[in-house]
Amino acid sequence: MEENKNSIMANAWFIAKVLLWYFFYQMACVLGFKLLAWVGEATACSAISFSDNASLCGSLFLSALLMLWHLTTFGYVKISPRIFSEVKPGILFRTVLLIFGSMYLFNVLLEWIKLPDLMENTFMDMSDNAMGVMSMALLAPVVEELMFRGAIQGYLMRRCSTPWVGIAVSALVFGLIHMNPQQMVYATLLGVVFGWIYYRTRSLLPVIAGHILNNSVAVMTMKIWGNEDIEAVTADDSMVMIPFLLALAVMLTLLTIKINRELPAAPRPWREVNEQQPDM
Repeated sequence: MEENKNSIMANAWFIAKVLLWYFFYQMACVLGFKLLAWVGEATACSAISFSDNASLCGSLFLSALLMLWHLTTFGYVKISPRIFSEVKPGILFRTVLLIFGSMYLFNVLLEWIKLPDLMENTFMDMSDNAMGVMSMALLAPVVEELMFRGAIQGYLMRRCSTPWVGIAVSALVFGLIHMNPQQMVYATLLGVVFGWIYYRTRSLLPVIAGHILNNSVAVMTMKIWGNEDIEAVTADDSMVMIPFLLALAVMLTLLTIKINRELPAAPRPWREVNEQQPDM
């Protein structure tokens, strides 16, 4: 019993450390850009004068780079060939297809539920800034997959008796850190899909590719349709959409079964491809 308690505490502390550093870099960069903006206003120096949107985009971009540096420098994940271990093209295609189909399904279902989107205007503004687009579409997916799948889920799956502890916890934390009702539910659901794919393929390549696809589609949607409700584009006719979504859910289930059958059994304790047996 004492050993289980110590294990839970160790796991919780590991997750807390990752999140504390994540938020520390974000807050430090936000405050840094605010200080630069204040100095620019005080000195009337246009070279260091930033709009609120430019400050936000710059701080998110820089904090993502700092977190990427932190994760790799301090051993939370290792950027080496095994991180992006070879995944057969067929498996990569099917896993990304599974992510894309899940994206669409979750998006439409959540539009029907109509959870509040507190960040809609902020994301719209960021989509007009090159650094904001780069942060949302590329840097954020890479950093978040290294954090939540590579660091947190990988750590838990190496130490817990069932992989679903790591998958569920990392997905839940992934959803909660978005702190926006609509994103929280969507990210948690998609995090389960990411987590299962990482567990079965034992590679970060499919989940990073799928996450970049997810965020890139979101940015393009904002650029193309602006503030128009995505429901008006994809889910106007429920009589058509409900059978379509049911058929999509069946197809995604069959695709999941196919991927699961094609991949070799995951080792116990779990580890990434080409990773040596960890010391337990």
